[in-house]
Amino acid sequence: MTICCIAPGTFPFPPAPCTSVEIYLWHLARELSRTEPILLYGKTDAVSASDPLSYLRHVLRDVKKHPAEPSIIHIENRIPFLPKIKKTFPRVPLVLNLHSNVLIQELPKLILRKAFHHLDALVVNSRFLQGDLLVRYPFLPEEKVHVIHPGIDLAQFPSRFRATGAALRAEVRAKHQITPEQQIVLTAGRFTPRKGIAELLDAFRIVHAAHPHSVLWIIGGSPRNAEHPFHNLIREKAAELPVHFFGFLPQSELPNYYAAADVFVCPSQLPEAFGLVNLEASAAALPVVASGRWGLTESVAQDVSGRLVEEFTNPAAFAVEINRLLADPDRAAQLGRSGRNWVERHFSWEITARQFLALYERTKKGRLLN
Repeated sequence: MTICCIAPGTFPFPPAPCTSVEIYLWHLARELSRTEPILLYGKTDAVSASDPLSYLRHVLRDVKKHPAEPSIIHIENRIPFLPKIKKTFPRVPLVLNLHSNVLIQELPKLILRKAFHHLDALVVNSRFLQGDLLVRYPFLPEEKVHVIHPGIDLAQFPSRFRATGAALRAEVRAKHQITPEQQIVLTAGRFTPRKGIAELLDAFRIVHAAHPHSVLWIIGGSPRNAEHPFHNLIREKAAELPVHFFGFLPQSELPNYYAAADVFVCPSQLPEAFGLVNLEASAAALPVVASGRWGLTESVAQDVSGRLVEEFTNPAAFAVEINRLLADPDRAAQLGRSGRNWVERHFSWEITARQFLALYERTKKGRLLN
């Protein structure tokens, strides 16, 4: 079964700087290629990232050069690509993998209805996103929407309790002059209000009063723009606190900082489809404290990999859970270890690829029966 995988085309694949979508497809295609022929397409120097239609035409021309049509065409996120692909390959089943509900909300419902008509299967990364889409778009057939959770590269995110992770932990803590008694609270994500950075800083002020040796590390951005209201707010809330803003870090460096930390926090204030950062933290054997809503409840297992905060808009509620973990390192370590085991059992790329292959087979058979 030849599988054609098409990335959005805006960013290249790793190790070049890219988004989680390219990282996802690169890992999935690599795993699928162990048993199936793969045609993998993404941004190249020859194709303008600013012109999606030129990119798609380039991809389709290349696919047509192959002696046989692909068995499945797998598209990441790009809903507007569907009609053109179906027109070019009318007999090939189309599978769309949608990572969030952000892009889909930007499209008129008439466009969506036409695009979904060409679709054989829609994959989403959480039960939350599945339910959200079916409520928003009643014309979307329920039987076409499937949940497949993303995988995690377990080798890339070593447990901080195993030799590789322990070495990374010691190296990073020494680099940043972190003493043995200091405890690191870590968060990572886009530097936007929806990610709950302001709420986390309010929570950390409470945490630091109870644990004077605690420090807060924030990966993903920094309040550099003096004219930006959100940046000014963050600077005010971080004043006189031991907070380190790391800005954007390459994906290859993230495991080092997970290994160095003691607690990971995901305080999102608006809906999240899944929360892949929580799996990354759990793979590193970090206990996770996250908002207890939306798809985050599928990337954190309560009392297995961490704690879900029901009152997610209340910084004091986050402070309670963080303080409990900092005050009880044995409990934190237990959650870290059981979280790593949970990720190993349920979120490897091998598992994700196996579920996609099963869906591809069902989709092909369904097409043959119609």
